[in-house]
Order: sequence, then C-alpha cells, then structure tokens
Amino acid sequence: MGAVTAIPLGIVPLGIVGVAVLAPLVREYLEFRREWGLSAPAALLAAGTLFPALGVGIAASLPLAGRPSLQWVATIVVTIAAYSLAVSAFKPDAEPEPTRSR
Repeated sequence: MGAVTAIPLGIVPLGIVGVAVLAPLVREYLEFRREWGLSAPAALLAAGTLFPALGVGIAASLPLAGRPSLQWVATIVVTIAAYSLAVSAFKPDAEPEPTRSR
C-alpha cells in the first residue's frame, strides 16, 4: 500500500472560512448580474469591493486592539458599512421619470 498523505489541520478551518466567504460572494455576484443587470466585469468588481472594505474595517478597529471582542465587532460593522456604500455606487439608477411634452 502507498503512503497516505495527511491534510494539515490548519487547512480545514481555512477551507471552512473560504467557503463561508466565497459562497455569499458568488451569490452577490449572481444577484448583481441578474437583478441589477451588471456586466460580468462590473459584477465582479462590485463583489470584489468586499476586500478593500475589510481593509477599511481592520484599519478603523486598530485602536481597539486592547479589547479583542470590541475590535472584532467594530471590524465587522465598519466592513459592512463600507461594503454597502461601495456596492451602492454600482447600483443602476432608477428609471427616469417620463418628461412631459408641452
């Protein structure tokens, strides 16, 4: 019999987090394509704004490093707010109101 290669234990949590992050991002991408009518590159860019938003959340929460629970909450809240703001820039404008003829 051949040697069995063990998967390092650190990869399992990383995989779980990867799936937990990627699954919603794929759903968001598909929503941007179907419901917002964005092109594939625009939808990818819109979904990809999560990563800079996370950077903003981490940077904003650095002063709370002495209180890890509070830092974690602040990171999540700021990330969600930054992501929502960034994604709103991609949302198509509402249908313009019809102009009245004189």
